[in-house]
Amino acid sequence: MMNLKYSIGIDVSKKDFHCCLSVIDSSQKVTVKSSRKLSNSPGGFKEFLAWIKQHQKEELPLRIVMEATGVYHEQLAWFLHSKGLVLSILLPNKAKKYLQADGANSKNDSIDARGLAKIGAEKNLEPWTPGSEKLYELRHYTRQHQNLKETINVIGNQLEALTHAQFQSREVIKQLNKTIKLLEQQVAEMEKAMGKLVKNRQGLKSSL
Repeated sequence: MMNLKYSIGIDVSKKDFHCCLSVIDSSQKVTVKSSRKLSNSPGGFKEFLAWIKQHQKEELPLRIVMEATGVYHEQLAWFLHSKGLVLSILLPNKAKKYLQADGANSKNDSIDARGLAKIGAEKNLEPWTPGSEKLYELRHYTRQHQNLKETINVIGNQLEALTHAQFQSREVIKQLNKTIKLLEQQVAEMEKAMGKLVKNRQGLKSSL
């Protein structure tokens, strides 16, 4: 049988990442060629490139697949993209659906590097293109805005409960009110920053 494509699945965590290199042949059989665990750091990224070179025995197309893991996959994804490698980033639910369609038995099946490599070998996935730096900045703003609003809600509920208690603490009530006021000020600052960023970046609105 003739080999058609290499696929590397990457399972990323905060400190390290597991990678698995597989190859698919003309009979659609996927064979694992090598697996490795590396540090999720610039040094680990360079080792990853060397590992690919070591095990890429044939001149075949190479596809890399990883899951979106909070923010922990981002530095590796940007690094690989800067090196001209083709990668795809899947949402966890989408990755699980692919494997379930392929015969996975449980909704709780973990998606590891081997599973992602299989997906990359068998599927024609859309290549990932990074957004602009400003788009990432806006995402940080919106997340912080949401966190602040949620914190205000929590403290507001605490204040509401305290004011209905049999015995109340003026000092605690005073402090909670001050905290809410400060958080509301920070919410306004975030809204101002978001508005300024969107206004100053042509086309950013259409990218959201």
